[in-house]
Amino acid sequence: MIAQRALLIAAVAIAFAGCSNSGGSGVPGVLSLPGQTVTLPEVSQKGKGAQWVQFLPKTLGASYSAIVPGPDGNMWFIDETGGGLVRMSLSGATKEFRLSSVLQGNAVSLAVGADGKFYILDESSNVVVVTKAGTAVSIPIPSGDNTSIDGLAPGPDGNVWFAEFNHYAKITPSGKITEFPYPSGYSTNQYGGVTTGSDGNVWLAESSNNAIGRIVPSTGAITMFTDPVECEPAPLVLGNDGNVWFACLANEPSIGSVTPSGGFANYPIGGSFNFNETEQFCERGPDGEPWCASANDNTVFRIDTTAHTVTTYTPPLGSESRPDAVAAGPDGNVWLDTAGAPGDIDVLIPNPLKVKPNKLAFGATGQMQNLMVTEQGTSSWTARSSDTGVATVGAGGSNATFTVRSVGAGSCKITISDGAGNSVAVKVTVS
Repeated sequence: MIAQRALLIAAVAIAFAGCSNSGGSGVPGVLSLPGQTVTLPEVSQKGKGAQWVQFLPKTLGASYSAIVPGPDGNMWFIDETGGGLVRMSLSGATKEFRLSSVLQGNAVSLAVGADGKFYILDESSNVVVVTKAGTAVSIPIPSGDNTSIDGLAPGPDGNVWFAEFNHYAKITPSGKITEFPYPSGYSTNQYGGVTTGSDGNVWLAESSNNAIGRIVPSTGAITMFTDPVECEPAPLVLGNDGNVWFACLANEPSIGSVTPSGGFANYPIGGSFNFNETEQFCERGPDGEPWCASANDNTVFRIDTTAHTVTTYTPPLGSESRPDAVAAGPDGNVWLDTAGAPGDIDVLIPNPLKVKPNKLAFGATGQMQNLMVTEQGTSSWTARSSDTGVATVGAGGSNATFTVRSVGAGSCKITISDGAGNSVAVKVTVS
């Protein structure tokens, strides 16, 4: 069954009812890494083109637990098996920084601070801070409390906020940690998602007590709001509607939202989504909406916070891997890391760059043929030839047209690129 699903990409739009309560080269869409890239056919998803590209970084571990876009334009993710932080270029090249000397547990949560450094929680009583160069330090939590899973995010005050079992806390760029105890009756917070809301406050999930807290960053003062529906909220993501959205660990599959004033809405959804087997499993996507990873049915889904629909995508997973975390890439695509063998990084290209035809053949020199380009939301591209002695390329009669001229016998590639780094390579032969 898994092998069959690895050959199919499906998209399903599922409307959900709300119960409101007051209160390789030539691959369209991405640069390829020879020998480490697997692609699947393009399919239609919700009326828009979509495509998956898979990277298989063979030298790394088998489980990755969090992924974020870095300040350097690369993607960064945690190698939980190997105990390291990995930098991956948009073309799939990797470099791993080992953190075994500073980790005290399993690294499961990752965020980038306002200082451009990486902040990691490892389910222990410390916070690991790593620079882009790989220099890492471990900063102990003053109370000795343990950190929660899925529990940190940059705040609007320039600090990184995170959840602990019995406290919520912030860490400054200089490494100072300030802790605040939960209000009476709220503690043992194992899954404590954090995000910044549209109101400029920090929002924190208290899954163990079915509540979400609103924190004033300047004072640390917190107001707790209890979800009237049994949910156990965990990840928190700001949606385009200005509300904070979350997935429920209880009564799966269901999701919910909370307004800036603390009003809840809960939505049972179809399918067999499961969030207990994932780590940093919901994040804001490139379109500003919440995207989540579901380990139970091996899917990724997008929440439309206006239309109140869920759209599901099936990634080309490895034989024993499952979705673990999602992130918006600087290329405008959705990046997914996985847990389990073989340890794959999958990239969903919602609006792939398309070029037709996908190859050109000339019977003689001095001939011309056109390439037509389409990409939703983009109207400007660049083109280059890998060998101008074989064929040249120049602007055609419109922005979406490029004219290729045969120059000499041989073969080359014409590469069409957009401004985000996505590209398509067209093979050209001249006889």
